[in-house]
Amino acid sequence: MATFFHNITTTLTKDLLTVGEGVSNLKYISIANVDSKSTVINLFLNKASDNYYITKGYRLTPGSTLYLKEENNIAFNNGASGYSMRIKVQSDTGAAVSVDVILKRGA
Repeated sequence: MATFFHNITTTLTKDLLTVGEGVSNLKYISIANVDSKSTVINLFLNKASDNYYITKGYRLTPGSTLYLKEENNIAFNNGASGYSMRIKVQSDTGAAVSVDVILKRGA
């Protein structure tokens, strides 16, 4: 199984997987708040100007982790004609916070 690691430290929207990477069979996602402030998480699929939210406005307290599995509908078409997976995180006041994201796909 391939695993992808991301350290997010900005309020800008970040691509976790871009269109065409072929990582369509995600089995597991963890998002850990490694900051001293609470964070608001928006995790979504994107195609052109359309966003499809997996989580929107999910509040994660310092030191806690959000776990998502297959039953949370995280598998999607990540082929050339599919979707990208993006994340946007920020504190309650809109400031940058630090989160670690791990994506694991099946064989």
